[in-house]
Amino acid sequence: MKDWNPSHFLDVAEMATAVATGYDWLYPSLTPAQRQTYSQALIEKALKPAKHIYDSNGWWSRPRNNWAQVCGAGIAIAAAAVAENEPELTRSLFESGRNLIQKCGQFYQPDGMYSEGPTYWHYGSNYHVMFLAAAAALGEASADDPILRLAGDSIMHLTSPTRLSYNFADGTAGLETPSPAQSWLAVRYQDAGQAQHVRSLFQRAWEEGRGKIKHDRYFPLSVLWLPAPAEAVPRSNAAVFLGEQSMALFRSGWAAHDVFFAIKGGTAAASHAHMDVGSFVFDAHGQRWIHDLGAENYNLPAYFGNKRWSYYRLQNRAHSTLEIDGKLQDPSAKPSPVTRSTLAGESYEATLDLSAAYAGSAANVIRHASFDAGTGATKIRDEVTRPSGDVVWRAFTDAKPEIRGDEVILRKKDQEITLRKSPGSGTWSIRDAKPPTTEENQNEGISVVTLTAAKADRVKIEVEINP
Repeated sequence: MKDWNPSHFLDVAEMATAVATGYDWLYPSLTPAQRQTYSQALIEKALKPAKHIYDSNGWWSRPRNNWAQVCGAGIAIAAAAVAENEPELTRSLFESGRNLIQKCGQFYQPDGMYSEGPTYWHYGSNYHVMFLAAAAALGEASADDPILRLAGDSIMHLTSPTRLSYNFADGTAGLETPSPAQSWLAVRYQDAGQAQHVRSLFQRAWEEGRGKIKHDRYFPLSVLWLPAPAEAVPRSNAAVFLGEQSMALFRSGWAAHDVFFAIKGGTAAASHAHMDVGSFVFDAHGQRWIHDLGAENYNLPAYFGNKRWSYYRLQNRAHSTLEIDGKLQDPSAKPSPVTRSTLAGESYEATLDLSAAYAGSAANVIRHASFDAGTGATKIRDEVTRPSGDVVWRAFTDAKPEIRGDEVILRKKDQEITLRKSPGSGTWSIRDAKPPTTEENQNEGISVVTLTAAKADRVKIEVEINP
């Protein structure tokens, strides 16, 4: 290869990590000519281009998003692998990587939630811990960062009893098999709850069949770092995270058929974010009933540019939240917080102030959720003050919906759940989830359960979800 595609430096960092790992692990078996070929490729195609970016303060050399973790760690690992060949260059790049990775700890502040969503939690965190593991192997362990233990908690709570994550932002809900970061963090911090969670996910994946195990290029490290069996410890069934993408996550338990409800505040202004402020997912009977549709095709024109908010899947119209007066959420709004929560007792509760996301279409928007800790029955109450038009409530489902008076029955695989509106909450309708263009994902098999409330000085919508 003439180069490793430095115009998209993630490619360089991933290639550097792979070649450096093979070079280091297989070094005794390589011929002198092979060692020369691979070490020179690392130096010329990865390390020297990276040095130029660090020296010119290139954008990924600052802690802005997952690129900083992937590029900083990948280049540092490559530098360590060939340190004897170019001592000055490699030492400089290793130290630059160390400094960058340490700064990336801010991505998990204040309590462990990663603002780019669980898909990028795995991607960025895998490289983050690969650097820490490499540094430890070299006897150069970085200072312990307590936020990483909380990061392990966040991804644990984001994974539902169905093994599907709450895939907010640019992510897709797939059956979770623990990533290297999860395994490594559980061991590093000797966290029995995380270790129990990691091993239980592996056990379930094994029992459900090889096709249910997510294999990717990092999978071997998940196994190599797998925590030892840990004594069973109680894990909380409720958690709230108060960072840039604030959210509440409730469950009736940790077994495969327990009920799971997750709801977020946050902002569309974060990296990889959608207009999903107020959106939620709901799992019961071993299945997901109310979905986040996930990311759209990154190769669509200006997906990360000036057309981003024209794509259906990224809009609030394609999330289980509100649309007011036919308007989109504010893409630059400050984060909408969880303002109150109850995480113990017979009912878990969370109140989210979504007003910032709806600036210009309502004076105040408050969404309150309560979750019965025993049954999983969930109530969502919206209070909208002075909306500029009708208020539309939505839930996205792959079940077959049927309106029956105040209820909507959702059925699939011989199971059902019900959505019940309170009197005066509006009018039910069922629509498809097709986007306005054929280039976008057509969302086949997805229906939108819609509840429309007429404009009024104060609009109150209440819906109860009964598993």
